[in-house]
Amino acid sequence: MAAEWSRELSVKVHAGHCRVASLGYRVGAPVGYGLRRLMVDESEHPKGFLEKGQFKALQSDRVRLQPGSAEEKAVIRTIFDQFVNGRKSYSDIRRQLNDAGIANHNGRPWTDGMIPTILANENYIGKTIYNRTSRRLGQRLVKNPDHAWVRGAAAIEPIVDPGVFARAQKLLAERRVEVSEDQMLLRLRLTLRRRGKLNSHIINGTLGLNHVSSYVKHFGSLRKAYALIGYVSPRDCNWIDTRDFWAAEQARHATELAEVLRTDLGLQADLVPDGIGLDVGGERIVSFLVARRLAQRGEDHAPQWKAYRRQISAGLLAVMRLDAANRAIEDYVLLPAPLRAGRYVWLSSESLSRHRGALYGEKGALFGAIKAGLAKTIRAAPASSGPSKKRSRSDRPRAKGSGARRLPCANTR
Repeated sequence: MAAEWSRELSVKVHAGHCRVASLGYRVGAPVGYGLRRLMVDESEHPKGFLEKGQFKALQSDRVRLQPGSAEEKAVIRTIFDQFVNGRKSYSDIRRQLNDAGIANHNGRPWTDGMIPTILANENYIGKTIYNRTSRRLGQRLVKNPDHAWVRGAAAIEPIVDPGVFARAQKLLAERRVEVSEDQMLLRLRLTLRRRGKLNSHIINGTLGLNHVSSYVKHFGSLRKAYALIGYVSPRDCNWIDTRDFWAAEQARHATELAEVLRTDLGLQADLVPDGIGLDVGGERIVSFLVARRLAQRGEDHAPQWKAYRRQISAGLLAVMRLDAANRAIEDYVLLPAPLRAGRYVWLSSESLSRHRGALYGEKGALFGAIKAGLAKTIRAAPASSGPSKKRSRSDRPRAKGSGARRLPCANTR
């Protein structure tokens, strides 16, 4: 009954939102570039503009959209003019706006994806749109068909001429072309024949090819798409293939260390959710990382290792450095925390002193060093947290008489 009542309430709320949107009011908070939210009362008297993150407080109040400043309206008209009359691409329009120092509605530089959003927004011809997307409880966000949209006509002062807007929609529709997977592979094969190689930069920069993200979405990864056309990338992808193996190796090291700490020190160490570290009392004590060895630039360059730290900021870092083939563990490096901020840890034989790290040749020596450090911390904890033998000021004998004065002392403890 509770679930049915919740479902009926959801239907009623959605119907109310659709009715309010059909009257030309704004339902929802975020607005696009060059638009502002004006709060009005039940008599349509303005009560003030709502800034980003602000909402109306009274149920009887409503929100109407208003055009922004004259400069913002000029920018919107320029975008439509460049796209319709100048036939400029999204990248050209974006580059022109950023070069002119014009920020978007969030105060940040423009991106290619923002341009088609501006061009398809019917708010700029005076209409409000609601129910373009919906999300049921526990389901993904879906796009609703056009006939399910709720439009409020003549709700905003138009910024763009309707004829220019219609031409922009026609050009947008012509730019979206459905390409089958066989055709995607055929175009990829022709590009390989012309260029001699393939990579993300070539695919995204070749006219007529889908974006790299489209190939990943349709085929699972670029390597699978390459395999379907008989192309083998010269890039070493062994690290990607062995990612699951090394993740299991990290979890195995953490599990073995937890057993050592429980047996030798009586500590109850718990595995973190991702399985790469240990927590004691809710605090991270150690995390295991895998550092792959990078290709050596020359004989006069020292070997370099790179480890993804996952933004870990607490506890020790036990780094497993791999050999030249990145197939076996060569040695271990124990680093103190915290290190400087960064997503990656770069290691070399010369940088150990700078990181204050210690090098160990085998796993047992690494576990012994971690255990010795924790044992020292445990022994020092009771001494620092125990009761003080010094008498507090309140326990000291007070001088006779209420008017006694305390003389200054140069070295008072």
